Amino acid sequence: MVALFGTDGIRGIAGKPPLDRDTVYRVGYCLTEYLRNLAPSPHILIGRDTRESGPWLEVVLRRAIQEAGGLPELCGVISTPAISFLTPKTGAHAGIMISASHNPYRDNGIKVFASTGMKFNDDVEEDLERRIASSSLTAPPESAATGAALLASVPEYCRLYSSFLRQCVSPGCSLEGVRLVVDCAHGALSAIAPEFFRALGAEVRALHCEPDGHNINRKAGALHVERLQQEVLDFKAYLGIAFDGDADRAMFVDSRGVRRDGDDVLYLLGRFSDFQGGPRVVVGTVMANLGLEVALESLGIRLVRTSVGDRYVLEEMLRLGAMVGGEQSGHVILLRLARTGDGLLTALKVIEVLRQQKAGMEDLWGAMRRFPQVLRDVPVRSKVPFDEIPGLRETEAFYKEKLGPRSRILMRYSGTERLARIMVEGEDRGAVTEAAARLAAHFDSLRP
Repeated sequence: MVALFGTDGIRGIAGKPPLDRDTVYRVGYCLTEYLRNLAPSPHILIGRDTRESGPWLEVVLRRAIQEAGGLPELCGVISTPAISFLTPKTGAHAGIMISASHNPYRDNGIKVFASTGMKFNDDVEEDLERRIASSSLTAPPESAATGAALLASVPEYCRLYSSFLRQCVSPGCSLEGVRLVVDCAHGALSAIAPEFFRALGAEVRALHCEPDGHNINRKAGALHVERLQQEVLDFKAYLGIAFDGDADRAMFVDSRGVRRDGDDVLYLLGRFSDFQGGPRVVVGTVMANLGLEVALESLGIRLVRTSVGDRYVLEEMLRLGAMVGGEQSGHVILLRLARTGDGLLTALKVIEVLRQQKAGMEDLWGAMRRFPQVLRDVPVRSKVPFDEIPGLRETEAFYKEKLGPRSRILMRYSGTERLARIMVEGEDRGAVTEAAARLAAHFDSLRP
Protein backbone atom coordinates (compact mmCIF):
# COMPACT_ATOMS: atom_id res chain seq x y z
CA MET A 1 0.00 0.00 0.00
CA VAL A 2 1.39 3.40 -1.02
CA ALA A 3 1.38 6.01 1.77
CA LEU A 4 -0.83 8.97 0.86
CA PHE A 5 -0.41 11.13 3.95
CA GLY A 6 2.90 12.89 4.50
CA THR A 7 3.86 15.17 7.37
CA ASP A 8 1.22 17.67 6.28
CA GLY A 9 -1.57 15.76 4.58
CA ILE A 10 -1.72 14.59 0.97
CA ARG A 11 0.32 16.61 -1.50
CA GLY A 12 1.33 16.46 -5.16
CA ILE A 13 0.85 17.99 -8.59
CA ALA A 14 -2.82 18.82 -9.13
CA GLY A 15 -4.40 16.45 -11.66
CA LYS A 16 -1.79 13.71 -11.19
CA PRO A 17 -1.78 10.91 -8.59
CA PRO A 18 -2.40 11.24 -5.71
CA LEU A 19 -4.32 14.40 -6.67
CA ASP A 20 -6.07 13.00 -9.73
CA ARG A 21 -9.87 13.18 -9.78
CA ASP A 22 -10.46 9.54 -8.87
CA THR A 23 -8.11 9.51 -5.88
CA VAL A 24 -9.45 12.84 -4.59
CA TYR A 25 -13.00 11.50 -4.93
CA ARG A 26 -12.02 8.39 -2.94
CA VAL A 27 -10.44 10.57 -0.24
CA GLY A 28 -13.68 12.51 0.23
CA TYR A 29 -15.86 9.40 0.06
CA CYS A 30 -13.73 7.29 2.42
CA LEU A 31 -13.34 10.13 4.91
CA THR A 32 -17.12 10.47 5.03
CA GLU A 33 -17.58 6.71 5.43
CA TYR A 34 -15.13 6.77 8.34
CA LEU A 35 -16.94 9.69 9.97
CA ARG A 36 -20.32 7.96 9.62
CA ASN A 37 -19.16 5.77 12.51
CA LEU A 38 -19.54 8.95 14.58
CA ALA A 39 -22.58 10.55 12.94
CA PRO A 40 -25.08 9.37 10.31
CA SER A 41 -24.60 12.49 8.14
CA PRO A 42 -21.22 14.00 9.05
CA HIS A 43 -20.81 17.75 8.58
CA ILE A 44 -17.51 18.55 6.81
CA LEU A 45 -16.10 22.02 6.13
CA ILE A 46 -14.04 22.61 2.96
CA GLY A 47 -11.68 25.56 2.55
CA ARG A 48 -9.01 26.34 -0.03
CA ASP A 49 -6.26 28.76 -0.95
CA THR A 50 -5.88 30.67 -4.24
CA ARG A 51 -4.40 28.03 -6.57
CA GLU A 52 -6.10 27.57 -9.93
CA SER A 53 -6.75 23.90 -9.13
CA GLY A 54 -8.59 24.69 -5.88
CA PRO A 55 -12.10 25.09 -7.35
CA TRP A 56 -12.17 21.75 -9.21
CA LEU A 57 -10.69 19.88 -6.24
CA GLU A 58 -13.40 21.49 -4.11
CA VAL A 59 -16.09 20.30 -6.56
CA VAL A 60 -14.83 16.71 -6.53
CA LEU A 61 -14.58 16.57 -2.72
CA ARG A 62 -18.03 18.09 -2.26
CA ARG A 63 -19.60 15.55 -4.65
CA ALA A 64 -17.82 12.65 -2.94
CA ILE A 65 -18.95 13.74 0.53
CA GLN A 66 -22.54 14.16 -0.64
CA GLU A 67 -22.66 10.76 -2.33
CA ALA A 68 -21.20 9.09 0.76
CA GLY A 69 -24.01 10.57 2.88
CA GLY A 70 -22.21 13.58 4.33
CA LEU A 71 -23.02 17.29 4.48
CA PRO A 72 -20.22 19.35 2.89
CA GLU A 73 -20.08 23.07 3.60
CA LEU A 74 -17.90 25.35 1.47
CA CYS A 75 -15.86 28.04 3.19
CA GLY A 76 -14.25 29.37 0.01
CA VAL A 77 -10.81 31.00 0.12
CA ILE A 78 -9.63 30.96 3.71
CA SER A 79 -6.51 30.02 5.68
CA THR A 80 -5.59 26.62 7.08
CA PRO A 81 -5.68 27.83 10.71
CA ALA A 82 -9.12 29.30 10.06
CA ILE A 83 -10.39 25.85 9.06
CA SER A 84 -8.77 24.41 12.20
CA PHE A 85 -10.61 27.03 14.27
CA LEU A 86 -13.95 26.84 12.44
CA THR A 87 -14.26 23.05 12.55
CA PRO A 88 -14.90 22.83 16.33
CA LYS A 89 -16.48 26.30 16.41
CA THR A 90 -19.25 25.25 14.02
CA GLY A 91 -19.62 21.74 15.44
CA ALA A 92 -18.41 20.14 12.21
CA HIS A 93 -17.18 16.55 12.34
CA ALA A 94 -14.15 17.33 10.18
CA GLY A 95 -12.54 20.09 8.16
CA ILE A 96 -10.67 19.85 4.86
CA MET A 97 -8.18 22.44 3.63
CA ILE A 98 -7.19 22.31 -0.03
CA SER A 99 -3.68 23.74 -0.12
CA ALA A 100 -0.03 22.91 -0.74
CA SER A 101 1.09 25.54 1.75
CA HIS A 102 4.37 27.13 0.55
CA ASN A 103 4.64 25.07 -2.66
CA PRO A 104 4.25 26.50 -6.21
CA TYR A 105 0.80 26.84 -7.78
CA ARG A 106 0.99 23.59 -9.79
CA ASP A 107 1.05 21.64 -6.54
CA ASN A 108 -1.91 21.25 -4.26
CA GLY A 109 -2.85 19.18 -1.25
CA ILE A 110 -5.52 17.98 1.14
CA LYS A 111 -5.18 18.60 4.87
CA VAL A 112 -7.77 16.98 7.12
CA PHE A 113 -8.75 18.16 10.59
CA ALA A 114 -10.73 16.25 13.20
CA SER A 115 -13.67 17.76 15.09
CA THR A 116 -11.19 19.03 17.69
CA GLY A 117 -9.42 21.23 15.13
CA MET A 118 -6.36 18.99 15.31
CA LYS A 119 -4.98 16.97 12.43
CA PHE A 120 -5.87 13.28 12.49
CA ASN A 121 -3.32 11.04 14.15
CA ASP A 122 -1.27 8.39 12.34
CA ASP A 123 -3.71 5.57 13.17
CA VAL A 124 -6.65 7.36 11.57
CA GLU A 125 -4.60 8.33 8.51
CA GLU A 126 -3.49 4.71 8.08
CA ASP A 127 -7.12 3.58 8.33
CA LEU A 128 -8.10 6.09 5.65
CA GLU A 129 -5.22 4.97 3.44
CA ARG A 130 -6.41 1.35 3.64
CA ARG A 131 -9.94 2.36 2.75
CA ILE A 132 -8.77 4.48 -0.19
CA ALA A 133 -6.38 1.79 -1.47
CA SER A 134 -9.14 -0.83 -1.49
CA SER A 135 -11.69 1.44 -3.19
CA SER A 136 -12.45 1.21 -6.90
CA LEU A 137 -14.72 4.26 -6.98
CA THR A 138 -14.32 6.71 -9.85
CA ALA A 139 -15.22 10.36 -9.89
CA PRO A 140 -18.34 11.23 -11.89
CA PRO A 141 -17.92 13.69 -14.76
CA GLU A 142 -17.82 17.29 -13.54
CA SER A 143 -17.69 20.57 -15.36
CA ALA A 144 -14.54 22.55 -14.60
CA ALA A 145 -14.86 25.21 -11.90
CA THR A 146 -13.14 28.37 -13.08
CA GLY A 147 -13.53 32.11 -13.35
CA ALA A 148 -15.14 34.05 -10.49
CA ALA A 149 -15.20 30.96 -8.27
CA LEU A 150 -11.41 31.12 -7.94
CA LEU A 151 -11.42 33.83 -5.26
CA ALA A 152 -14.85 33.22 -3.77
CA SER A 153 -15.01 33.51 0.01
CA VAL A 154 -17.73 33.23 2.66
CA PRO A 155 -17.88 36.50 4.64
CA GLU A 156 -19.48 34.91 7.71
CA TYR A 157 -16.57 32.51 8.18
CA CYS A 158 -14.03 35.30 7.68
CA ARG A 159 -15.88 37.35 10.33
CA LEU A 160 -15.93 34.47 12.81
CA TYR A 161 -12.20 33.92 12.42
CA SER A 162 -11.38 37.65 12.61
CA SER A 163 -13.51 38.00 15.73
CA PHE A 164 -11.62 35.14 17.38
CA LEU A 165 -8.29 36.80 16.58
CA ARG A 166 -9.40 40.14 18.04
CA GLN A 167 -10.34 38.36 21.25
CA CYS A 168 -6.77 37.00 21.44
CA VAL A 169 -5.31 40.52 21.70
CA SER A 170 -4.78 41.76 25.26
CA PRO A 171 -6.92 44.75 26.25
CA GLY A 172 -5.02 47.98 25.88
CA CYS A 173 -2.72 46.72 23.15
CA SER A 174 -3.11 49.34 20.43
CA LEU A 175 -1.72 49.35 16.91
CA GLU A 176 -2.51 53.04 16.39
CA GLY A 177 0.29 54.64 14.41
CA VAL A 178 2.16 51.35 13.92
CA ARG A 179 3.55 50.95 10.40
CA LEU A 180 3.45 47.41 9.05
CA VAL A 181 4.34 45.83 5.73
CA VAL A 182 2.22 42.70 5.21
CA ASP A 183 3.16 40.15 2.52
CA CYS A 184 0.36 37.65 1.83
CA ALA A 185 2.18 35.61 -0.86
CA HIS A 186 -0.85 36.07 -3.18
CA GLY A 187 -2.44 33.46 -0.93
CA ALA A 188 -5.35 32.81 1.40
CA LEU A 189 -4.99 35.98 3.50
CA SER A 190 -4.70 38.40 0.57
CA ALA A 191 -8.18 39.85 1.12
CA ILE A 192 -8.10 39.52 4.91
CA ALA A 193 -4.80 40.33 6.63
CA PRO A 194 -4.13 43.93 5.46
CA GLU A 195 -7.68 45.04 6.34
CA PHE A 196 -7.53 43.17 9.64
CA PHE A 197 -4.46 45.10 10.77
CA ARG A 198 -5.91 48.39 9.49
CA ALA A 199 -9.04 47.77 11.56
CA LEU A 200 -6.76 47.54 14.63
CA GLY A 201 -5.33 50.98 13.83
CA ALA A 202 -2.14 50.07 11.98
CA GLU A 203 -0.88 51.86 8.88
CA VAL A 204 -0.39 49.01 6.42
CA ARG A 205 1.50 48.64 3.17
CA ALA A 206 0.14 45.50 1.50
CA LEU A 207 2.47 43.36 -0.58
CA HIS A 208 1.71 40.43 -2.91
CA CYS A 209 -2.06 40.49 -2.38
CA GLU A 210 -3.25 40.04 -5.99
CA PRO A 211 -3.81 36.29 -6.50
CA ASP A 212 -4.48 35.08 -10.05
CA GLY A 213 -4.36 31.33 -9.51
CA HIS A 214 -0.77 31.05 -10.73
CA ASN A 215 1.26 33.45 -8.58
CA ILE A 216 0.82 32.01 -5.09
CA ASN A 217 4.21 31.93 -3.28
CA ARG A 218 6.01 33.09 -6.46
CA LYS A 219 8.98 35.14 -5.20
CA ALA A 220 6.70 36.20 -2.38
CA GLY A 221 5.72 35.39 1.17
CA ALA A 222 7.45 33.52 3.96
CA LEU A 223 10.02 31.77 1.74
CA HIS A 224 11.00 34.88 -0.25
CA VAL A 225 11.32 37.93 2.01
CA GLU A 226 13.80 39.91 -0.10
CA ARG A 227 11.27 42.44 -1.35
CA LEU A 228 9.65 42.64 2.07
CA GLN A 229 13.02 43.55 3.57
CA GLN A 230 13.40 46.46 1.15
CA GLU A 231 9.80 47.62 1.64
CA VAL A 232 10.25 47.69 5.43
CA LEU A 233 13.25 49.99 5.02
CA ASP A 234 11.54 52.21 2.41
CA PHE A 235 8.33 52.51 4.46
CA LYS A 236 10.27 52.98 7.72
CA ALA A 237 8.06 50.26 9.12
CA TYR A 238 7.94 48.96 12.66
CA LEU A 239 7.70 45.38 11.38
CA GLY A 240 7.35 43.30 8.23
CA ILE A 241 5.19 40.17 8.25
CA ALA A 242 5.28 37.44 5.58
CA PHE A 243 2.75 34.62 5.36
CA ASP A 244 2.86 31.58 3.10
CA GLY A 245 0.08 30.50 0.75
CA ASP A 246 -2.23 29.03 3.39
CA ALA A 247 -1.01 31.29 6.24
CA ASP A 248 -0.15 28.58 8.75
CA ARG A 249 3.27 30.15 9.14
CA ALA A 250 4.79 33.62 9.39
CA MET A 251 8.23 35.09 8.98
CA PHE A 252 9.20 38.57 10.13
CA VAL A 253 11.49 41.42 9.14
CA ASP A 254 12.58 43.87 11.84
CA SER A 255 12.86 47.64 11.38
CA ARG A 256 16.49 47.26 10.26
CA GLY A 257 15.50 44.90 7.46
CA VAL A 258 16.76 41.73 9.16
CA ARG A 259 14.84 38.48 8.56
CA ARG A 260 13.51 36.76 11.70
CA ASP A 261 12.30 33.16 11.61
CA GLY A 262 10.46 30.71 13.83
CA ASP A 263 13.41 30.24 16.18
CA ASP A 264 13.41 33.98 16.87
CA VAL A 265 9.68 33.88 17.57
CA LEU A 266 10.00 30.90 19.93
CA TYR A 267 12.71 32.74 21.86
CA LEU A 268 10.64 35.94 22.08
CA LEU A 269 7.40 34.25 23.12
CA GLY A 270 9.21 31.90 25.48
CA ARG A 271 11.09 34.76 27.12
CA PHE A 272 7.96 36.81 27.77
CA SER A 273 5.46 34.03 28.42
CA ASP A 274 3.54 33.70 31.64
CA PHE A 275 3.83 29.97 32.24
CA GLN A 276 1.20 30.22 34.98
CA GLY A 277 2.78 27.51 37.07
CA GLY A 278 3.11 25.15 34.13
CA PRO A 279 6.35 23.62 32.86
CA ARG A 280 8.96 26.10 31.65
CA VAL A 281 9.28 24.29 28.34
CA VAL A 282 9.28 25.34 24.70
CA VAL A 283 8.81 22.62 22.09
CA GLY A 284 10.78 22.89 18.84
CA THR A 285 12.00 20.43 16.23
CA VAL A 286 15.32 18.88 15.35
CA MET A 287 15.83 21.86 13.00
CA ALA A 288 15.86 24.44 15.80
CA ASN A 289 19.17 26.30 16.06
CA LEU A 290 21.47 25.40 18.94
CA GLY A 291 21.53 29.11 19.75
CA LEU A 292 17.84 28.93 20.65
CA GLU A 293 18.49 26.07 23.04
CA VAL A 294 21.35 27.95 24.73
CA ALA A 295 19.39 31.22 24.98
CA LEU A 296 16.30 29.57 26.47
CA GLU A 297 18.46 27.61 28.89
CA SER A 298 19.88 30.90 30.21
CA LEU A 299 16.30 31.90 31.08
CA GLY A 300 15.60 28.64 32.86
CA ILE A 301 13.50 27.33 29.97
CA ARG A 302 14.05 23.87 28.48
CA LEU A 303 13.87 23.28 24.72
CA VAL A 304 12.38 19.90 23.81
CA ARG A 305 12.87 18.73 20.21
CA THR A 306 10.57 16.61 18.03
CA SER A 307 10.59 15.36 14.46
CA VAL A 308 9.85 17.95 11.78
CA GLY A 309 6.12 18.66 11.40
CA ASP A 310 3.79 20.84 13.43
CA ARG A 311 1.62 17.81 14.23
CA TYR A 312 4.55 16.26 16.13
CA VAL A 313 5.20 19.55 17.90
CA LEU A 314 1.55 19.68 18.97
CA GLU A 315 1.56 16.09 20.20
CA GLU A 316 4.60 16.79 22.40
CA MET A 317 3.10 20.06 23.66
CA LEU A 318 -0.02 18.22 24.74
CA ARG A 319 2.04 15.48 26.39
CA LEU A 320 4.18 17.95 28.36
CA GLY A 321 1.62 20.67 28.94
CA ALA A 322 3.79 23.19 27.08
CA MET A 323 2.15 26.44 26.00
CA VAL A 324 4.57 27.52 23.24
CA GLY A 325 6.00 25.43 20.42
CA GLY A 326 6.80 25.54 16.75
CA GLU A 327 9.24 25.21 13.91
CA GLN A 328 12.09 27.25 12.50
CA SER A 329 10.04 27.46 9.28
CA GLY A 330 7.57 29.78 11.01
CA HIS A 331 4.83 27.40 12.19
CA VAL A 332 4.15 28.48 15.77
CA ILE A 333 1.51 26.91 18.03
CA LEU A 334 0.12 28.81 21.02
CA LEU A 335 -1.70 26.04 22.85
CA ARG A 336 -3.94 28.25 24.98
CA LEU A 337 -5.40 29.69 21.79
CA ALA A 338 -5.01 27.25 18.88
CA ARG A 339 -4.32 23.67 17.84
CA THR A 340 -2.27 24.37 14.74
CA GLY A 341 0.26 26.84 13.40
CA ASP A 342 -1.40 30.20 12.71
CA GLY A 343 0.61 32.92 11.00
CA LEU A 344 -1.84 35.74 11.71
CA LEU A 345 -2.23 34.80 15.38
CA THR A 346 1.55 34.53 15.72
CA ALA A 347 1.98 38.00 14.21
CA LEU A 348 -0.56 39.45 16.66
CA LYS A 349 1.18 37.95 19.69
CA VAL A 350 4.62 39.08 18.46
CA ILE A 351 3.36 42.64 18.01
CA GLU A 352 1.69 42.47 21.43
CA VAL A 353 4.98 41.55 23.12
CA LEU A 354 6.87 44.28 21.26
CA ARG A 355 4.29 46.91 22.24
CA GLN A 356 4.19 45.78 25.87
CA GLN A 357 7.98 45.90 26.10
CA LYS A 358 8.09 49.24 24.25
CA ALA A 359 10.85 47.89 22.06
CA GLY A 360 11.55 46.78 18.52
CA MET A 361 12.12 43.25 17.40
CA GLU A 362 15.82 43.93 16.90
CA ASP A 363 16.18 44.94 20.56
CA LEU A 364 14.47 41.96 22.17
CA TRP A 365 16.19 39.27 20.11
CA GLY A 366 19.70 40.46 20.77
CA ALA A 367 20.31 37.87 23.49
CA MET A 368 19.95 34.92 21.11
CA ARG A 369 23.24 34.20 19.35
CA ARG A 370 22.76 31.78 16.49
CA PHE A 371 25.21 29.04 15.72
CA PRO A 372 26.24 28.94 12.05
CA GLN A 373 23.71 26.69 10.33
CA VAL A 374 23.66 25.67 6.67
CA LEU A 375 20.60 24.12 5.02
CA ARG A 376 20.81 22.36 1.66
CA ASP A 377 17.82 21.03 -0.29
CA VAL A 378 18.74 18.57 -3.04
CA PRO A 379 16.05 17.50 -5.56
CA VAL A 380 15.94 13.71 -5.95
CA ARG A 381 14.20 11.27 -8.31
CA SER A 382 13.56 8.78 -5.52
CA LYS A 383 14.12 8.56 -1.79
CA VAL A 384 16.89 5.98 -1.53
CA PRO A 385 17.66 4.91 2.08
CA PHE A 386 20.70 6.81 3.34
CA ASP A 387 22.54 3.62 4.27
CA GLU A 388 22.40 2.59 0.59
CA ILE A 389 24.07 5.77 -0.71
CA PRO A 390 27.81 5.02 -1.14
CA GLY A 391 30.06 6.92 1.24
CA LEU A 392 27.33 9.05 2.84
CA ARG A 393 27.54 7.61 6.33
CA GLU A 394 31.33 7.75 6.29
CA THR A 395 31.29 11.45 5.34
CA GLU A 396 28.72 12.12 8.05
CA ALA A 397 30.88 10.41 10.70
CA PHE A 398 34.00 12.31 9.57
CA TYR A 399 32.35 15.71 9.93
CA LYS A 400 30.66 14.89 13.21
CA GLU A 401 34.11 14.33 14.66
CA LYS A 402 35.61 17.38 12.92
CA LEU A 403 32.85 19.76 14.03
CA GLY A 404 33.04 18.69 17.67
CA PRO A 405 30.48 18.23 20.44
CA ARG A 406 28.67 21.57 19.96
CA SER A 407 27.44 20.65 16.51
CA ARG A 408 24.69 18.72 14.74
CA ILE A 409 24.17 17.02 11.38
CA LEU A 410 20.66 16.18 10.30
CA MET A 411 19.66 14.50 7.04
CA ARG A 412 16.12 13.59 6.08
CA TYR A 413 13.81 13.39 3.10
CA SER A 414 11.02 15.93 2.89
CA GLY A 415 7.62 14.60 3.84
CA THR A 416 5.90 16.72 1.16
CA GLU A 417 8.41 17.07 -1.71
CA ARG A 418 11.06 15.00 -3.52
CA LEU A 419 13.91 16.65 -1.68
CA ALA A 420 16.81 15.48 0.45
CA ARG A 421 17.18 18.01 3.26
CA ILE A 422 20.59 18.46 4.88
CA MET A 423 21.25 20.60 7.93
CA VAL A 424 24.71 21.15 9.41
CA GLU A 425 25.30 23.29 12.46
CA GLY A 426 28.37 24.10 14.54
CA GLU A 427 30.68 26.81 15.85
CA ASP A 428 32.97 27.10 12.80
CA ARG A 429 31.09 28.54 9.80
CA GLY A 430 33.70 27.41 7.28
CA ALA A 431 33.66 23.82 8.48
CA VAL A 432 29.84 23.82 8.59
CA THR A 433 29.61 25.07 4.99
CA GLU A 434 32.17 22.52 3.82
CA ALA A 435 30.37 19.65 5.55
CA ALA A 436 27.00 20.59 4.01
CA ALA A 437 28.51 20.75 0.51
CA ARG A 438 30.27 17.38 0.86
CA LEU A 439 27.15 15.69 2.18
CA ALA A 440 24.96 17.20 -0.57
CA ALA A 441 27.38 15.93 -3.23
CA HIS A 442 26.49 12.34 -2.30
CA PHE A 443 22.96 12.98 -3.67
CA ASP A 444 24.13 14.20 -7.11
CA SER A 445 23.50 10.81 -8.71
CA LEU A 446 19.88 10.92 -7.48
CA ARG A 447 19.06 14.29 -9.03
CA PRO A 448 16.20 14.34 -11.59
